[in-house]
Amino acid sequence: MNSKIKNSNLIYRKLKISDYEEFRKLFYFCFKKKISFDFFKWRYFSNKFSFCYGAFASSKLIANVGLISVKLNNNNNERIFSRHSSMVLKKYRGIGIFSDLLERVKKKFLKQARLVVMWPNKNNFSSFGIDKKNIIKNKYYLYKTSSTKTSLKITKNYPVDELNKFKNFIKSSNNIFLKNFAYFKNRYLFYQKHEYLINKFKIKKLESFFILKCNKDKSGLNHVIMDHFGSKKIRSKHLSYLIKDQNKLVFLSKIKINKSSHEFINYINFKIGFMKKFNIKEKKTILVNKEIFLGDTDIYITIK
Repeated sequence: MNSKIKNSNLIYRKLKISDYEEFRKLFYFCFKKKISFDFFKWRYFSNKFSFCYGAFASSKLIANVGLISVKLNNNNNERIFSRHSSMVLKKYRGIGIFSDLLERVKKKFLKQARLVVMWPNKNNFSSFGIDKKNIIKNKYYLYKTSSTKTSLKITKNYPVDELNKFKNFIKSSNNIFLKNFAYFKNRYLFYQKHEYLINKFKIKKLESFFILKCNKDKSGLNHVIMDHFGSKKIRSKHLSYLIKDQNKLVFLSKIKINKSSHEFINYINFKIGFMKKFNIKEKKTILVNKEIFLGDTDIYITIK
C-alpha cells in the first residue's frame, strides 16, 4: 500500500442516501455535470444489491465507485455487478486511492460474484486488480445519423407508459444481461420516464420495438436508441426505416460504418472481468452473439 494512503486516515464505507450532497459535489468536480437526488436514489438505492462505496477525508467524499446489480443472461441468470460513477478528486489521483478502494469493495462485497462489468473512460482504466488475461474487452462505435425525413412515416411512436401493452414481446434472447419485463419497467418507467418513447415497426406477423430517448445537445433535439425487444429478424429493417423517419438518430454499432450520413461521435469501451475460475471455452464464448445497448450504460441518462 502506498505510504501516502497508509498515513492519510481515510475512512472507507458504503454511502448512505444522506451522503447525496458529498456525492453531488464530487460528481461535479470530476465530470462537470450536475446530478440529481432522484438519480442518486434510483441508481444506487432502488434494490438491496446496488450500492456506492467511497473514501472520505474527514467528512469529505474524495473517491467513489458505484456498483449496479444486474443479472447475466445465461442458464442460471447469475447476479453480477456493473461498475459506474468511478471518480477521484483530482488532488488525490495517482497515489493508489482508487485501486485501494476497489480492492476493499472486492473483498467486502464481491466474494460471491464471479464477473464484474466495467465501462472504462479516458480517465479511468482501473480493473479491480484483475489480471489482463482474465478480462474480455470490446469496443463499440457511437454514431449520429442525418437524413431527410419523409412525410410518410413507416414506424410509429408510443409513450413508454404503454410498455405493459407490449410485454409479451419482451424476451431476453441475445442480450448480455437478462432483460425481462421487470428490467425494462425498472429502467424506463421508474426514472425520467417522460424522456422515453417506444418505437414500433411491424411486417406481417413480426413486430420490433426500440426504446428511444429524447435528447438535447448542441445540435438540438435528437433521439437515442437505448434498447430493443421483439423480433430480431426485422430489427435491421426497422433501424433503416427509423433512420428515414427520424433525423439525428444516435445508436451504438458493433462495427465501423463508413457512410456520409453517419457521423462518428465516440468509442464506447466495454470490459468483463472474471474474478473467479473460468474455463477457456466460456471466456471465448461469453460475448459471442451477445449484445449491449446504450441503455446498459449511464451515458444517455439525464442526471439533472
